[in-house]
Amino acid sequence: MTTPIVVYGAGGHAKVVLDILRLNSLEVVAVLDDEPTKTGLHFGGCPISRASAALAGLMQQKIPAVVAIGDNTLRAQAAQRILNAGGHLHTVVHPAAVIGSDVTLGAGTVVMAGVVINAGAAIGANVILNTACSVDHDCSLGDHTHISPGARLGGQVHVGAYTQIGIGASVLPGITIGSHVVVGGGAVVIHPIPSHAVAYGVPARVHRMKNETNNR
Repeated sequence: MTTPIVVYGAGGHAKVVLDILRLNSLEVVAVLDDEPTKTGLHFGGCPISRASAALAGLMQQKIPAVVAIGDNTLRAQAAQRILNAGGHLHTVVHPAAVIGSDVTLGAGTVVMAGVVINAGAAIGANVILNTACSVDHDCSLGDHTHISPGARLGGQVHVGAYTQIGIGASVLPGITIGSHVVVGGGAVVIHPIPSHAVAYGVPARVHRMKNETNNR
């Protein structure tokens, strides 16, 4: 017997999320998107509905939802719309992920194939743990973070909300990375990184600070 679920987002990231949902015997009953040009098109076998028009009715039916949007800020905004409509976020884990004891996963988090999360890690809400990344023991990740494919976090790493760790980046044990940070692909983080920073390189260095108003 399958369980119904709503997917919010109809882009490339959502294609991967749909695969994971179906592997978990979840039936995608609606796909929502904010882009009006996508309305009426089909995505993964489902017609796309305008989120602003369909979200409230679906959430009144108590159908769980997952946000399948890669951008941290847009994903957080979509998650808040779901909650405001009275819905709840569903946590999704690929069957090929390895999750250790005492790991906590926040609502709406998506864990993709090949991910390893070791004992004692605490993962916030609406987080993406992307393909084959690893989060070692006793790490903590804030809400709406994104750990990109192949990234590696050593033990006791702390990552703030809305931060993205780029593809193949490595973070040494015990490092603290602030909120709204971007760590570039392939970077090696050996020192703490403050909030709103853009850091990259080997070793990673802060190259600029983002505007704290729009975080761009």
